[in-house]
Amino acid sequence: MHGAPHWQVTPYTIPLGVGAGLFVLLAVYLLRRQTERRLVPGATLGALLLLASGLWMGMYAFELSRTDFAAKVVSNQLGYLGIAPLPLLWFAYVIRHAGLEPLPREAWAALGTVPVAIVALVFTNQWHGLIWKDLWLSDQSGYVMLVNEHNVAFLGFIIYAYVLILVALAVLIRTLLHTDGIYRKQTIGLLVGGLVPAVGGVVYVAGASPVPGLNLPALAFSLTSTAVAWSVFRHRLFTVVPIAWESAVESMHGAAIVLDGDDAVLDANPSGEEILDRPLADSYGLAAETVLPDGIVAAIDTTATADDTRNTDETVTLDGDNHLLVYTTPLGEDATTTGTLVLVRDITARKEREHQLQRQNERLEEFASVVSHDLRNPLTVARGYLELAAETGDDEYFHRVEDAHDRMEAIIEDLLTLARQGETLTDVSPVSLSTVVFEAWDGVAVADATLDVHADIVVVADRSRLRQLFENLFRNSVEHGSTGRQNGDDDHVAIVVGSLDDGFYVEDDGPGVPESERENVFERGFTTHEDGTGLGLPIVKSVAEAHGWSVTLTSSPSGGARFEFTGVETTPSDDETVETTD
Repeated sequence: MHGAPHWQVTPYTIPLGVGAGLFVLLAVYLLRRQTERRLVPGATLGALLLLASGLWMGMYAFELSRTDFAAKVVSNQLGYLGIAPLPLLWFAYVIRHAGLEPLPREAWAALGTVPVAIVALVFTNQWHGLIWKDLWLSDQSGYVMLVNEHNVAFLGFIIYAYVLILVALAVLIRTLLHTDGIYRKQTIGLLVGGLVPAVGGVVYVAGASPVPGLNLPALAFSLTSTAVAWSVFRHRLFTVVPIAWESAVESMHGAAIVLDGDDAVLDANPSGEEILDRPLADSYGLAAETVLPDGIVAAIDTTATADDTRNTDETVTLDGDNHLLVYTTPLGEDATTTGTLVLVRDITARKEREHQLQRQNERLEEFASVVSHDLRNPLTVARGYLELAAETGDDEYFHRVEDAHDRMEAIIEDLLTLARQGETLTDVSPVSLSTVVFEAWDGVAVADATLDVHADIVVVADRSRLRQLFENLFRNSVEHGSTGRQNGDDDHVAIVVGSLDDGFYVEDDGPGVPESERENVFERGFTTHEDGTGLGLPIVKSVAEAHGWSVTLTSSPSGGARFEFTGVETTPSDDETVETTD
């Protein structure tokens, strides 16, 4: 039936027209963003897919709106400009979405020949009839519809199209089973976008359409356009392309978080979700500053202002002692960004190792200073007296050489002790304080000094290191207390060791330490004695701190030096005796 040309309105025209317009607008939006901001790979491919779908639906809407045969046939033919490449575009985008290896160029070229051949056959059908055996108008449904009786070339195209569609759907199902977060939502959107028209196509080809001549696949795409539009704007379907997320990021020990161009959270791996202040499902789409710690947000902002096109990193500290390395890299093409991948690593242990290495380097510098300065002096003295002894034969000079050697030996012993201060306490146990005191006393040249012990406590300590502490305290008292004493000509130093409520003390009756110098005596190299190394009291402080104790220098009742050690862990003692020695 060849009626006069005029327009008609059907229930299908509006949804098809709206869907077509929406697809075209989305395609223009993506192409414009691609031009202005050069989005990620896949945006152009997605825009072409939307244009092909919009062209098909638009031409079919125009076909339904006309009643004349010629206009309907031309619209039908023009619609194949979108229909023919659509299966291949869909398949290509799904492959890219899933992060699979692209097919060789030869394979893409072979697959691309089919749409080109179909378009050519459609526009030359009147000469060979390979696409349609016949076309006619029908008004059985109350509207003038173009009925297509398809031929062998069309059936071949249907087989080609559904092979690509089914393979793409299988890839999407596989991707759905292995993804989470934003990529899972993207995949669901694509599944809806491909499954609905595919089912409609099966019904149409099988001739089971409830309305004769109605193109159900084209109508189904009007419903799919809503799902695709929602995915584009809600889930950034075409703005961040998944790239094997599960293999590249999900298995990482460090935290990984994906942000879009507006710094909204799109996804996170399990470690990244632990950083968020709420579950990932509740964090999706929220600004980073609302779900991430302030320190990490500040690091992201700092790296972003540095240069959007480079991988950058920033170190932040949380809660005072947790050190994190925040590494950001842009997600995009040609060094421009459509989003940001934020990697967060806990580097607290590394920072601690760096600090420990720094302390060791400082100690080595101190050793070098002592070796180059303090050891050089007695060595020079010894060499000078040795030359005098050789010239004069006077044995007195050999005694001076021996004294210089003793001085060097004392310095070396102190250096070795300091070198061990960085070692961890590995042999901590309850020890009798008085027993260790007497062991230390026997190991020090005390001359006529005396020792009184009023400490019957048992402390939890490293016995060897505790002995080092007392040896250095006794040596310090003997060396500094034998001169400038408070009680006349008596050069004998009296040393007392006693207990405190939470520790013990060591005091003498020597000249003491002026209050203005008490803060300096624990610094390495500080000494008031001409033969002092300036290492003894720093050793005492290091041993105390290794045990977790505090040491304070004050005055004894006689005006001498009094060292108080507090914070000492003690245990009950069965020995109530007080040992004294002279």
